[in-house]
Amino acid sequence: MSLTNLSPSSKIWIYKSNRELTSSEQSFIREELDLFIPQWASHGNKLFGGAEVRENWFVVLAVDETQSMASGCSIDTSVQFMKALGKELNVDFFDRMHVLLTKEGMKVQVHFSELGSHPDWDLYNPLVSTLEEFNSRWLIPVSESPLV
Repeated sequence: MSLTNLSPSSKIWIYKSNRELTSSEQSFIREELDLFIPQWASHGNKLFGGAEVRENWFVVLAVDETQSMASGCSIDTSVQFMKALGKELNVDFFDRMHVLLTKEGMKVQVHFSELGSHPDWDLYNPLVSTLEEFNSRWLIPVSESPLV
């Protein structure tokens, strides 16, 4: 369930793991996403969505709202799906206090309050909300982050 066929204006939700995901965990997540996305619906209407595992740390869900609008209920369904997935894998996808930084192929997770002490690193920007932003502004210099 790739993100490639979705409109750039598609709404996205990024779930960062509290630890790096193993390759077997990523495979399991992809299998579960392949089951979840086709049945994801809003008020009985199927959502045109996609999902991917990225960078060994992130699960990205998307809905192309030019095709169908996500509702509160459909968003709640995706949150419950991610909570169940986290419970199954013993992973926390809802820790919003830590962000992931990268520099020269190395990745480190830090508390968001420590961003200022890593000015020459890049940040996986948790604030992007559309596929277009995700493709262009997901990885940004820490110095450009509104979180600093």
